[in-house]
Amino acid sequence: MRSSSFLLLLLAGAAILYTPTAAAAPDGEWQPIPNVADPHVQGLGKCAVDEQNKVTNCGLRFAKVVSGKVQNTGGTTYLLDVDALRLDGSHKIYQVEVIDHNSSGSSTCKLLSFGTNC
Repeated sequence: MRSSSFLLLLLAGAAILYTPTAAAAPDGEWQPIPNVADPHVQGLGKCAVDEQNKVTNCGLRFAKVVSGKVQNTGGTTYLLDVDALRLDGSHKIYQVEVIDHNSSGSSTCKLLSFGTNC
């Protein structure tokens, strides 16, 4: 009985420590993303570049998210600084705004804005 109580306590502690990126952001306020290396954040950056490529002929290749902010307003909006590789081989930082749509365990993004033209 004692070991099962300890296990439950340990699991509860792990659940508290694991909070999604946006959970710390009060509603409506932009908060810095503490860990932009998080695979979820990097996936949103890649999604933004992929979506931009669908509507333009930029041919950008996602490199990484270098910084960002998160805002909780009933949904989760991210303002990300994304490093992308251009067709000429140079890197450029684009500021992108995406909404994270979580539905049934999978995450997709909706691109709201994508900085300057490629």
